[in-house]
Amino acid sequence: MMNSRRISLVLKQIFIVNLLLISLIAKAQNQTSTNNFTVPVREENGDLNGDGLADKVSITMDTANIIRPLKLEIFFQQKDSKYQLVASSTKLLAPQYHKDGKYAGNALPDVEIDNGILKILTERNGNHSRHQFKFRNGNFELIHYFNVIWDGKNTTTETKYDLLTGNYMVESQQLGSDEVTVLEKKKIIVKPLPKLQDFVPFENQLY
Repeated sequence: MMNSRRISLVLKQIFIVNLLLISLIAKAQNQTSTNNFTVPVREENGDLNGDGLADKVSITMDTANIIRPLKLEIFFQQKDSKYQLVASSTKLLAPQYHKDGKYAGNALPDVEIDNGILKILTERNGNHSRHQFKFRNGNFELIHYFNVIWDGKNTTTETKYDLLTGNYMVESQQLGSDEVTVLEKKKIIVKPLPKLQDFVPFENQLY
């Protein structure tokens, strides 16, 4: 018969092996979840790099994940008409649900391509925002930010930030009035400009 010390050692080994298996399974499930963006949400075509070819921007959703995360991908069209993935992000767009399964209240985002500029339109908690990216220096860089919010009564507040010039302005306006009140106006230079693949909106008060 095994003595108590040997039995204790065997039980500890089994416990450690079980922990390792649980960790590996959880990791595999997470990896599967991040690669399960199969439901199309939006798609837009247009030239983003100035080569005259219609590139493609797509937004897809992972419906296997309880929070329904979204992925944005940018593809450049090649001369053979095939598409090459050049940038992607799962941090740029807010998920549709909270971790407890409750709807987050965010509208599905939209994308536009206008004169080589990628515009991403979102709504989070009543904040209507537009982030504009341009392909520069081999990356999609944030060049402009716009946000408008209504206080639920009579006032709308707009934030405009041109990251290329550094001009930052916040204005408010009463509904039905042509008078605009400048709440804040200053110059803020950001270098380097935020890159799309690393960018997380609203991590700071600027954009």
